[in-house]
Amino acid sequence: MIDANKNTIIFDFGNVLIDLDFERCYQALENVLNVDWSSRKLPQIIIDAIHKYDRGQINDEELIAAFQNFNPNANPNDIIYAWNSLIGEIPNERFDLLNELKDDFNLCILSNINNLHINFITDYLETKHTITDFEDRFFNKVFYSHLIGKRKPDEEIYKYVTETLSAEPSQILFIDDMDENIEAAINFGWNGRVHKPGSEITEHIGTYLSETGFK
Repeated sequence: MIDANKNTIIFDFGNVLIDLDFERCYQALENVLNVDWSSRKLPQIIIDAIHKYDRGQINDEELIAAFQNFNPNANPNDIIYAWNSLIGEIPNERFDLLNELKDDFNLCILSNINNLHINFITDYLETKHTITDFEDRFFNKVFYSHLIGKRKPDEEIYKYVTETLSAEPSQILFIDDMDENIEAAINFGWNGRVHKPGSEITEHIGTYLSETGFK
């Protein structure tokens, strides 16, 4: 439920609330597929598959098949393990931050994410933090790309979120680690701040809020 009298903070998930380790993921995929992706740029066939997967347009098996183009003998479970190695940790202080913020703001997540990653995160939250109600406990609404069929930075996703929340764009602050996602949000009328990977959201949220006039 959204409180129309409160401003809304929308967090990206990866590299804002949960750490990501792209280097570890690249290395794991290279090992499983016997490929050299030292340029750290994925082949276009994989990029296309990931974008479709993020929109829920293909399933787990079809994503795995895209990777198997590079090694037909690669074990699906090994591919899944490598794929999930992208996901890192959520330090306890970030849960504390969300608890502090939710009294004064509507809180949401807007994430390009997929079935395997969200299942992995759900298991991580329960195993590591004994949290089984993450979305309901900390957020008014979550927007996962694979469930809504839309992906950042496409304009349609910002329109969808704004209409779903029944919010004025000027009442929204979006925090994301990618310039193009923030640029698209600002073009739609949202407030936006780029959160650089490796920086700690608990240390920067005060600045983001004050710069936006939300605090």
